[in-house]
Amino acid sequence: MDQWAPQYSRHERLKLLAFHGAWALPLLLVTQLVFFPWFETFVETAPCRQLGPFSAMELVIYGIFVGLPGSFVLLALAIEGKHSLRVWQLAQHPLPNEKVLKPTRYVYGRRARVRPVLFLLVILCVAGLTVQGVFWAGEFLVQIEPVEGC
Repeated sequence: MDQWAPQYSRHERLKLLAFHGAWALPLLLVTQLVFFPWFETFVETAPCRQLGPFSAMELVIYGIFVGLPGSFVLLALAIEGKHSLRVWQLAQHPLPNEKVLKPTRYVYGRRARVRPVLFLLVILCVAGLTVQGVFWAGEFLVQIEPVEGC
């Protein structure tokens, strides 16, 4: 086996950039131009709204303290989890026949398993932050005074 992982060609790199730009740029624009203005308006009126059995303010606070880190954990596991598990199992990074963007030597054994361990530690820390966020959100909501005139 070669000591160097195969690299993407210039054409493949440009295709990769175009593909990810094609979904990331519209997502960024929709987030900036539609979601953030709507969310700002929603947060201003949240103390006066009721969404089912919950107040809108509870949903906003729990969404920030629990939903954001929880979403990060799920998204990171969906994107990188299988790859890290495979690196751990084979004790090789990059994986066999996995293309890379820059010249990269194959790493084997313990050194290859460092990345999956670091990934797992980050996931566990953020998952712990998600659990702690439940308590922080509860404490935060107790401190918020009710808005008059709703």
